[in-house]
Amino acid sequence: MGHDKAMHLRLDTNMDAPEEIKSRLDIAELIGEYLPLKPAGSGAFKTLCPFHQEKTPSFYISRTRQTWHCFGCDEGGDVFTFVEKLEGMEFREALEFLAQKVGVTLPKFDGQKASYKKRVYEVNDLAMRFFRSALASLPQAEHARVYLKKRGVDDLTADLFGLGYAPNGWDSLTNALLKKNITSEEMLQAGLVGKREQGTGVYDRFRDRLMFPIADVHGNIVGFTGRILNDQNKEAKYVNTPETQAYRKSAVLYGLDKAKGAIRNTDLAVIVEGNMDVVASHQFEVLPVVASSGTALTAEQLTLLKRFTKNLAIAFDQDNAGKAATLRGLDLARGQDFNIKIISLPPELGKDPDDVIRKDPALWKKAIENAESIMDWIYKNAFRDRHAHQPEDKKLIAKDVLEEAQRIADPIERDHWMKKLATDLNTSEHAIREAFDRIVSSKKPGASRNVNRQPRVSSPDSGSPAENEANAFQAKLGTDMRMERRVLASIIARDGLFLPSFEEFGLESSNFRSKELEMLYEILKKAYNSGEFSNQALGAGHTIRPPVHLQPEEAKTFDAIAFIAEREFAGMTVGEIKSEQKQGIEQLKSRHSKRLRTSIEEEMREAERLGDEEKICKLLKRFEELT
Repeated sequence: MGHDKAMHLRLDTNMDAPEEIKSRLDIAELIGEYLPLKPAGSGAFKTLCPFHQEKTPSFYISRTRQTWHCFGCDEGGDVFTFVEKLEGMEFREALEFLAQKVGVTLPKFDGQKASYKKRVYEVNDLAMRFFRSALASLPQAEHARVYLKKRGVDDLTADLFGLGYAPNGWDSLTNALLKKNITSEEMLQAGLVGKREQGTGVYDRFRDRLMFPIADVHGNIVGFTGRILNDQNKEAKYVNTPETQAYRKSAVLYGLDKAKGAIRNTDLAVIVEGNMDVVASHQFEVLPVVASSGTALTAEQLTLLKRFTKNLAIAFDQDNAGKAATLRGLDLARGQDFNIKIISLPPELGKDPDDVIRKDPALWKKAIENAESIMDWIYKNAFRDRHAHQPEDKKLIAKDVLEEAQRIADPIERDHWMKKLATDLNTSEHAIREAFDRIVSSKKPGASRNVNRQPRVSSPDSGSPAENEANAFQAKLGTDMRMERRVLASIIARDGLFLPSFEEFGLESSNFRSKELEMLYEILKKAYNSGEFSNQALGAGHTIRPPVHLQPEEAKTFDAIAFIAEREFAGMTVGEIKSEQKQGIEQLKSRHSKRLRTSIEEEMREAERLGDEEKICKLLKRFEELT
């Protein structure tokens, strides 16, 4: 990024670290590392917003102001807010991430929670190094090395994922960490050891196991999974780090730290069950793959994935338990508007992606490409291991298919599956529809009311009168907001345009229907009159800068208005902008007067109902002043 990363700048506690970091960063270069940027005028760029789905770019970056704003979802900010939102970091984490990027050493941070988690990361990192060293050098780890070789894991992949070996002793890791000045309490907090039931001291939680470090989305080691190396053992096949402040199984996806770039680039996340599925996929260059570690997808995991894609391809075991877990995860994913497909693996190739990959990586890639829709997958699985001519199996097949069919909003698509089911079960459509109605009616009150409803069309005649009125009101608010933002943008687009807005054209802050724009205009007007704010000319080397002391939300609103000014008025003369400004302000004032008249009319009707003559006279006078 054009910075000397070898040279660090140490900040005193009196210096402003965020400002120093921002001065050494270019927001366009930073965002360009994540997203492809296209020029959008002098010093400006645009791209598709990473925070919501869109087909036309509405995400703008200003190099001159070092800010970004999306006009689609109305998010915006600076380099810190971008990294916080995209990487899912807290401010301090984003600060440290960017400080490291530009070679700034931050003052020490005393936040107890943050320092606790950071210490856990450090302890886990030392543990990972110990396990890696044990795998590489200990004679007793030979069976672990043989196991990895048998599974086809090469050294580069083992190193990439930090695979290791936990020696078969009660205190091997404990003693190694004690020599590194890690206390037993810190090991307990990291979940690496357990307390002895008798006496004092701790014991290693992981013994004689292949170790998989678990990283969060930022690459911090938050825990471990230990796998037995002899499947004949009666011990649990997998042992995980217990829940800690740094590790919650429901909030982590194995491999996401390594796969997130590929997921964003391919706009697809492939979800598998096992850690070895992820390891094998990455070894053979199938990169957008993460593991749910054998559980149904959780809301937290889906929220993580949503940062990078809305498209999922899921490859879970096809047994009954695996199918049930898949469907539970799909319910949550549907609720978050993911596009979902299911990956089916030919049984003869193996029971999981790892087996398939070891036989032929091309088959795994082809299986991902051929992932099928949920309904196709459910329909096929409903018939699996069942006999379509036997009454009991017919009922089970119909139940599985119709449970899913009730989720289909489009009546034509739903009708297609019902007819197909009737044909394949050799039964009547009437019987299928009767079974469907029973499933619908068995749901909780209110659930069935949405089943046969077609997708709502934006029409002034759809819905109840109250709904129509509410929808029309919301639409008008959106139109008013766009017009008001454009008017305010015209006012700050050039030097000399702010003064005419209130002296020549008589604009008042109350003319804005939007409260946030009303407040912002009042703030700008006061700042302008006191000399704190000047709307500079657009062009090379110039930018629109906000007045000092804006609150964060006010600064965000100002930034959105400044983007509009740069985008809409950069090629216009002052005279052209002033002419549009005048027309816009006249519209604002006219709409404001109309709203006032409507309000007075309503008050007059109420006063007439109450017989309040005095109030009626006052209202009439106010009404006449507006006409």
